[in-house]
Amino acid sequence: MNKEQMTSFSLSVYGNITAYNEVLSQARCRIFYKGANRNGTFITDEFAEKLIATLPYTPVKGIYDSMEDDFTDHGKQRYEGRIYGIVPENPNFAWETHLDEDGVERMYACADVYLFTGIYKQEALQIVDKAQSMELYADSIDGEWQFINGKRYFVFKEGRFLGLQALGDDYEPCFEGAAFYTFCESIKNTIEEFEQFKLASNESQLGGEQMEFKLSDNQKLNMIWTLLNPNCNEEGGWEMEYSVCEVYDEYALAFNYAKNGYERVYYTKDDETDSVALDRKETAYIIDVNEEEKRALDMLHSIRNNSYEHVDEYVIGLEDKITESDSKIEECNTTIATLKKENEEAAELYNTIKTENENSLAKIDELTQENEQLSSYKAAAELAKKEAILTKYSVQLGNEVIDTFREGLDNYTEESLEKELAFVLVQSKPAIFTTEEKVPNFVPKDDAHEGGIVEILSRYKK
Repeated sequence: MNKEQMTSFSLSVYGNITAYNEVLSQARCRIFYKGANRNGTFITDEFAEKLIATLPYTPVKGIYDSMEDDFTDHGKQRYEGRIYGIVPENPNFAWETHLDEDGVERMYACADVYLFTGIYKQEALQIVDKAQSMELYADSIDGEWQFINGKRYFVFKEGRFLGLQALGDDYEPCFEGAAFYTFCESIKNTIEEFEQFKLASNESQLGGEQMEFKLSDNQKLNMIWTLLNPNCNEEGGWEMEYSVCEVYDEYALAFNYAKNGYERVYYTKDDETDSVALDRKETAYIIDVNEEEKRALDMLHSIRNNSYEHVDEYVIGLEDKITESDSKIEECNTTIATLKKENEEAAELYNTIKTENENSLAKIDELTQENEQLSSYKAAAELAKKEAILTKYSVQLGNEVIDTFREGLDNYTEESLEKELAFVLVQSKPAIFTTEEKVPNFVPKDDAHEGGIVEILSRYKK
């Protein structure tokens, strides 16, 4: 499948064409359904919503062959042919069921179209009898190939409408429900279905059987539509005042053609008779919002118990809270600024103290080294003095005694060392400190006399 094939999808325009003004006529268009289609592509719920959002102002295009008096196909280029109409800003979009020729009932995306019958009267009037093929803008397409139920499909992620192309009778549409339905025939079918439902209900009651019925959403829609359009019959000239877009549990969303706007139509359902009665009507608004705005609205809707009532009061309350929060934020910012300044001052003081502490530690290291040097010098000096004392006493006491004191030299001061040595010396030689004068002792010798004083002295030993 090429990219051109992926951007073209069939649909059909249906509805009895009615004049919108002097130059425009109004019809309606059945465009596409979700899921897989015969074009080999797959439309998801998410992509369908994105695509529908691009419907307003989409042109209704066609290539008309005057010789055949019919439309052709898409043509080789997207700019071939003419624009015969346009989707209005408010396309009156709705999902509508349709029973296709293959016997399958499908839900189609449907919207109004305006045709330029005042300009192209002959061609534009024929469009309501033709199948259609939607065209997507090629540059907007994004997606990927996937296998779904054993078949390969191109699953769209992004894309927008380029045009709604009218097809000739010789071209088979992609979507099965491309057949034309006039507006009057659609109304008659709806009325006939409702009448058949009532007839079946009456017959079951006449037969005496108590059958329980539960109105489907489609049946409720048909009943509400019939009640909103009482003149939509032959007697009333098939005048239609409303179209029903959605049906909810308590109300239906309907479009009022006379007011050109939406309304909430509240209704009540009688379960015993399986009938519907209309209640009050309120003006409703369809808001054009993007995805982010939609999330915000959904959040407000959820906060207000699934209602938009009194949202303004809630928002005003939020604004007051926001103002209060802004004031608190400003106070917090002021406090933060003050604390930040105090922190900077504390950091500066810390750096100053840290520098002074580092300087003090450096000075301590310097003094410690100097003290160690002085201590070493003092110890060396004291050792030298102690060695001198030991040397002084070594003559009298001998090396053996001196070595004993030398081994325990660190246990003595200079004064205590000298005292100890003196004490030992006194004990070993008490006479060293006597006060009596010593007379030399002379010992006679046994040698022969030599004569004179020499002889006399030589006879003694000192």
